Amino acid sequence: YFFFFFFALSLLSFKLIYHLPVKFSDNKIIYINPGLTVDKLGKILQKEKLIKSNTLFKTILNITGQDKKILHGEYLFSEKTSLYSVIKSITSGNYYYRKISIPECSTVDQILNIIGQNTFLSGYIENKPVEGSIFPETYFFLRNEDKNKVLIRMQKKMNKVIGAIWQENNDIIKSKKELIKLASMIEAEALIKKEKYLISSVFYNRLRKKMRLQSDPTILYAKNLNKNIKTRKIFKRDLRSDNPWNTYTRHGLPKTAICNPGFDAIEAAMTPKHSNYLYFVSDGTGGHRFSSDLEQHTLNVKIWREKLRDNNETKK
Repeated sequence: YFFFFFFALSLLSFKLIYHLPVKFSDNKIIYINPGLTVDKLGKILQKEKLIKSNTLFKTILNITGQDKKILHGEYLFSEKTSLYSVIKSITSGNYYYRKISIPECSTVDQILNIIGQNTFLSGYIENKPVEGSIFPETYFFLRNEDKNKVLIRMQKKMNKVIGAIWQENNDIIKSKKELIKLASMIEAEALIKKEKYLISSVFYNRLRKKMRLQSDPTILYAKNLNKNIKTRKIFKRDLRSDNPWNTYTRHGLPKTAICNPGFDAIEAAMTPKHSNYLYFVSDGTGGHRFSSDLEQHTLNVKIWREKLRDNNETKK
């Protein structure tokens, strides 16, 4: 009886120790390098206070055969974890996924900079993507994932979104490339979701009337192309300086997209709101004033300039 009692007590003690949570102040992220020995891994886990005994850790892994099942990678452990949960995580591949966020209206150069500065990604970008081919959102990845693979996922997501939104028989937008071009202009012009559909309607109306689109962001895109120091200033000479992106000197859409648009801008480019608007100008508060004739537009521009002057005087 004493033997069975001792065995049962030992088994109970083992289970308690095995499942007993270890407390520490913050969540901990551990990276297991390929080829790391069980002993070295145990020492790291014990140093980080994720386990209490390296000896017990190694013993359990050896007895259960799980020492051969450890998967290298990055793992997140919460404030309360146990020897059981640690072993389960590192043998089942319960990896910690990092994230990278691409803001709407980012250019390809800006996106490549975001990816390039991420120290948890590996490799070098092999080919520069086409402007407008990357879908802006938050992406999750494993530590040391290749940058090119992450970039390909971003491009596949854009293709998927475009495929879902695209509609045939549009009298203005004849291809998916044109859709992305127009969407990029809308994205660059509007911050407010509902205004994206109105701005889209302005561009549609102007295209139908064979009017130039006269979109300032297209001027800035060409002006900042291949320049390290970017500018937000536009001068009259910039409007007159002809180039494939200048929608003041040329009819139709620019040569390429001018940024990477998000879902709302793409949807707005495909399905604009119905209106008779032909003009819009900033209202000085993040939105726009819309008009259907030049007279009202001129008045709206005057209001905007007065507001701009008042703001500058207030700052002084």
